[in-house]
Amino acid sequence: MNLYEFEGRELLEKHGIIIPIGEVVRRGDNIVDAYRKLGLEDVVVKAQVLSGKRGKNNGIRFCNSLEEVEKAIDEIFNMSIRGQYVSSVLLTEKINIESENYLSITYDTNKKQPVLIFSTEGGMDIEDVSDEKILRIPLDIRDSVLPLVGGVRGGSIESNNSSKFSLIPEEFLETAKNLWQCFLAEDTRVFEINPLVKTTSGEIMALDAKVALDDDAFYRHNKEAQEKAKEKGIEQSTITDWDLFESRTMLGRRATEREIAVQEIDKGEKYYQGTAGKYIELDGDIAVLFSGGGASIANMDALYQVGLKPANYTEYSGNPPQEKVFELSKIVLSKPDLKGLWIVGGVANFTDIAATFAGIVQAIDELKPNFPIVVRRAGPNDKEGIRMLEECAKRNNLQIKIFGKDVSMSETAQALAGMINDK
Repeated sequence: MNLYEFEGRELLEKHGIIIPIGEVVRRGDNIVDAYRKLGLEDVVVKAQVLSGKRGKNNGIRFCNSLEEVEKAIDEIFNMSIRGQYVSSVLLTEKINIESENYLSITYDTNKKQPVLIFSTEGGMDIEDVSDEKILRIPLDIRDSVLPLVGGVRGGSIESNNSSKFSLIPEEFLETAKNLWQCFLAEDTRVFEINPLVKTTSGEIMALDAKVALDDDAFYRHNKEAQEKAKEKGIEQSTITDWDLFESRTMLGRRATEREIAVQEIDKGEKYYQGTAGKYIELDGDIAVLFSGGGASIANMDALYQVGLKPANYTEYSGNPPQEKVFELSKIVLSKPDLKGLWIVGGVANFTDIAATFAGIVQAIDELKPNFPIVVRRAGPNDKEGIRMLEECAKRNNLQIKIFGKDVSMSETAQALAGMINDK
């Protein structure tokens, strides 16, 4: 899960990293109250979206009066920043900056370990900084103390024994140590501070926070984890309750009721068995149930190419049990005014087609849709799965066409369009 800046700031402050004072303003909030509570004349107005490059897309404004703040917030709320809906803005104090730097901890997928990245050049154009000016220090997830000697600068590897002092400037060491503690305690995959600034008064301060949490660690960050920590005498403040974060989608807006309901599917007793909790609600009227990975995006294009519009984007994968697929299918089919259902996926390697189809059949039996349905799937136990679908079609008098791997997924989109147009 990606966090908004104001949420990432809270984690930084919790772990001893200095941030500017700020106030969050959501749609409908009293701007005057927020501005006065901040108690400053010069403020920065920052759009809260999950993508970067806000500055280059006019999503960050510098204001020196209430009137300018109100105008900036109104304009930002009427913008779409890189295709994302803006549901809130952050008002922060304006900082007098001496230098801008970059600090992050992320996972190196090649080395399969976290790496700390630091540069004495930061800000909007960090991607243009030459590799020679970027320091990379491989980290060991088992070490709670940050090793601050050695690392990789540019393309050359420096041995841990090659220097007796840190390669990071001393004034940034404490922040780097605190960020490592934050990275570990909060189960993050990425934690980026850009810019990490030195102010004209000598303070080291984080002016932004880009955070991605490791969704698989959710069981360590809920009410149950809080209660267990209390029983063991662990301070509650060391555990962030992820349930308190606002719901969100990849589109940058707040989640709908259906999206929230789907998010709960993979949090149950069988959270470790397959995935069925991916769902984004869209404006179309064709329900889709995708299985697999990259082909799902191509399938969305295929649907548009035949003149149909998806009501949702969703997929299940990793051999989820019948119960999960049933819950997902039921939510997908619950959207009103649907005109069709497209169940499509490639040839599965280990997903039990019969088990997943059993979940879909269970949902169809319960909701009894009266619109055309097209199915294209193959893999382990697909004959049994198809038999169940055919029996379901008979008892529910369904308009359905079922295809195997000999027909391309895009061709089945055309078949669905034909059934809908002929109706």
